[in-house]
Amino acid sequence: MRCAVALGALLVLLSGCKREPTFEERYEAANHTVVERAKQIDAQIAGTGAPPADSALQGDAQAAP
Repeated sequence: MRCAVALGALLVLLSGCKREPTFEERYEAANHTVVERAKQIDAQIAGTGAPPADSALQGDAQAAP
């Protein structure tokens, strides 16, 4: 009976363990995160529109000595 209990406990402990992700799996997950974040940033930038060309030149002219 003790053997069955010990075996059951061992199986429960081993079921909680899982293998570590490989480098490729970690790379794919990180790449997916970066791509999704880049898409969000691009969407935010596209939503703001481009500044007028004249104001961009005036900002540069004011910054120059």
